[in-house]
Amino acid sequence: MGQALSTKISPKIFIFAMFDKEADNWLSNDSDFAFSRSIPLPGLTPGYGHVHSTEDGRVCLLILGTASPRAVINAALSIAALVSSGQFDLLKTYFLISGIAGVNPTQATIGAVAFAKFVVQVDTQQEFDARQILPSWSTGYVPDGADSPASFPKYLHGSEVFELNEDLRRYAMFLASGVTLADSESARSTRASFIASPDNKYHAATLPPVIVEGDVLSANTFWHGNLLCEAMDNTAKAYTDGKAQYVMTAQEDSAVLAALLRAALQEKVDFSRIIVTRAASNFDRGPRDNEPPQVPLTIDPQIRGDSVRNLYLVGSKIVRAVLEEWAEKFDKGVTPQNYIGDVFGSLGGTPDFLPKAANVSQL
Repeated sequence: MGQALSTKISPKIFIFAMFDKEADNWLSNDSDFAFSRSIPLPGLTPGYGHVHSTEDGRVCLLILGTASPRAVINAALSIAALVSSGQFDLLKTYFLISGIAGVNPTQATIGAVAFAKFVVQVDTQQEFDARQILPSWSTGYVPDGADSPASFPKYLHGSEVFELNEDLRRYAMFLASGVTLADSESARSTRASFIASPDNKYHAATLPPVIVEGDVLSANTFWHGNLLCEAMDNTAKAYTDGKAQYVMTAQEDSAVLAALLRAALQEKVDFSRIIVTRAASNFDRGPRDNEPPQVPLTIDPQIRGDSVRNLYLVGSKIVRAVLEEWAEKFDKGVTPQNYIGDVFGSLGGTPDFLPKAANVSQL
């Protein structure tokens, strides 16, 4: 039964899960946090119309309900509904984006949890049929207005790149550094298929899961295969002057950050208080290049279970620290020493990831 609010609730930290499986550990009876309140909120994704809250309102969780193919749209609309509802005071709230993802096997393995500094939206491109492209092109994806792949776009939407608070990311990783991540026989068996990779380029895929620094490539499309992965990696590097490190591939993060940035421009949230975590539930390519993919592409339930468990294990350390260290550290905020925001510098400052020759024009 939903509980209406008589006064605004002011969460210390707000967790965003993408779908129900990512929230199960948080909402279970074994969770460190009792989400005893269910707050109805108009405008959320159908089927996920409530915000879950602890009794004191200090910790909240929202399932964005981002089932493909509406992932990016639902994420942005749900965040917009939350911010504009008038039921929450979010100006001092920390936001923990917590979702599963595909992983780049050159950088990490299934079960690993990555903390992102950059989120790069790679699907705002023109697509030419790969069977009809120029011989010199390695892909049919070309950034808007550019004359070749892996170029900086001539026209920008504003959501192509978001840079987050590096100081907060490092502290969050420190808080989670002692966590023993969940693993399973299914995950170990899947990793073993990468042992004989050419030139040992997938060595990272064969190791046990760990917490890593690594950025997220965001898109509505689930891509798979080494050629597409290389193309998207090149796009991310072109957009950030080589600074983004492609570790995870997911859907919603660019949309969530775009909505939060709009809210920050209205002085309703603080963009420096965002943490993006992604746990690897599958590899973004097979162990052998040019090998036909397994169709349909599915995620092993046991490996997915590991990944959502690891999101919780890592996230709960961060949530606990925010609550316990609020007065001494988190209340005043973790001041970023780096640029934060979008490609336009909308929140002030100059993006430090733009190529020197980039000509930034809004579409």
